[in-house]
Amino acid sequence: MARFVPHIGLRTVKTGLAVALALFFADLRGSTSLIFAAIGAISAMSRTVGDAFETCRTQLTGILLGAGFGALFVSLLANFRYVGIGLGLIVLILLCVRLRLQFAVPLSCIVFVSICVSPAGDAFQYGFNRLLDTTIGLATALVINVAIKPYNNSRRISDLLRHFQQSVPAYVSERVLYGRYPDLSPLAAQLERIAGELAIFEKQRAFHSHSHIEQTVFLRGCEKLAHSIWQELNALCAMDEKGRLSPENAKRLTLLGLTVPDGICAAPQSTADIVGNYHLDNLLRAWQFLGEFNLTE
Repeated sequence: MARFVPHIGLRTVKTGLAVALALFFADLRGSTSLIFAAIGAISAMSRTVGDAFETCRTQLTGILLGAGFGALFVSLLANFRYVGIGLGLIVLILLCVRLRLQFAVPLSCIVFVSICVSPAGDAFQYGFNRLLDTTIGLATALVINVAIKPYNNSRRISDLLRHFQQSVPAYVSERVLYGRYPDLSPLAAQLERIAGELAIFEKQRAFHSHSHIEQTVFLRGCEKLAHSIWQELNALCAMDEKGRLSPENAKRLTLLGLTVPDGICAAPQSTADIVGNYHLDNLLRAWQFLGEFNLTE
């Protein structure tokens, strides 16, 4: 029996390193709530740098709002313990909504209640320690995430675009050469996956890197070409008649590695001929442009 060897990804290693360092730094300052440093480090070890920054914003905003309201409650409404906590939560949620900070509502409410149920003498110390230790964890994880091989899925996007381009000739052959109506849903699914990976890639930018911006523009341009190919192919499949293939487009089909059967080429005459060759011409141009890009870089 083959022995099972678990795969340990880089993100897993970085998470362990971030937690260990965050606990070490928090312990150096004599923290009594090391768990919050660990929570901060785990939260900020997101897949992309953009997600990590978003997590830091959520954590810090939630803690500041919750701690501030908690301190206010302890100062003014301590004698109305349960009713006061409920009213305080309502006001806190309304404030978050008013300030368009809905993302911070859950954490701010948790911090608020945690402070309110703490012994009166420890409430302020609890809020301060939680903020400081969480910040240590967030900062540690953010530095590690940026410094040690940040996540980069550009190669995956290039592979998906290349696979999309390689899939097109079979669909063109089915529709243009043999007059069939191929199912385009697999191509549409490929486009959706490319768009999803690009959305992730755009979140990987750290400190507005110029090279990342250029690469994003390049990949978005490739995505638009792929989408144009799909649109033109979809238009051909939506026609009741595919029309006759023009000699010019017949020659250009060799770019796709296709062999045109004898006797199907003719000068366009009918509306279907003109429209069909128009869409095919646009498809072939987009396909050629996409192929001219070096998608391995």
